[in-house]
Amino acid sequence: MHVVVTGRNIDLTPALKQYLTEKLQRAQKHFHYPLEVQALLSVAKNPSIADNQTAEVTIKVNGNIIRGEESSENMYNSIDLVADKIERQLRKFKTRHWQRNKKTPEREPLETVDVSPDLDTDEAVKKALATEDIKSKIVRSKRFPLKPMTPEEACAHMDLLGHDFFMFVNSDTGQVNTVYHRRDGQYGLIEPEV
Repeated sequence: MHVVVTGRNIDLTPALKQYLTEKLQRAQKHFHYPLEVQALLSVAKNPSIADNQTAEVTIKVNGNIIRGEESSENMYNSIDLVADKIERQLRKFKTRHWQRNKKTPEREPLETVDVSPDLDTDEAVKKALATEDIKSKIVRSKRFPLKPMTPEEACAHMDLLGHDFFMFVNSDTGQVNTVYHRRDGQYGLIEPEV
């Protein structure tokens, strides 16, 4: 396992790096080739944040990204939490990848969301923003390539990343779609109306 550790607002001691590497080494047992790991350890300087010490870990596996982030009041606790999370995600990825190569069980179809046109027009959004005294601004922008995949594969990628939604190109339709977690634990699919 090759681990690259960077720090933000923290002094990276050899003991801290070694502890992180040892904790992440448990996840290596699921793969026969060495994993490339990027880790970021950071401390928030804001005194109002109780869990101000964060450990973020990103691993690329066969073109997929496994990511975990955990915060606590102690960096060693954050490392323990993120190492456990990464190990679970890698085990889940390995199991699903192995099952996909064998035979995957049939899954229930995803729910398609129909957005009412009068609720999502530019005029309706402008009215809603005008009634509220909110000054929205984009604080972060992200670019990434959209890969063609099925909605079921997109759900698997979303779970591996630990995100609430995931954009992808639907391999069946060729259009950009989004899958998301519903409150009832199921998945939803948003498709553009053509």
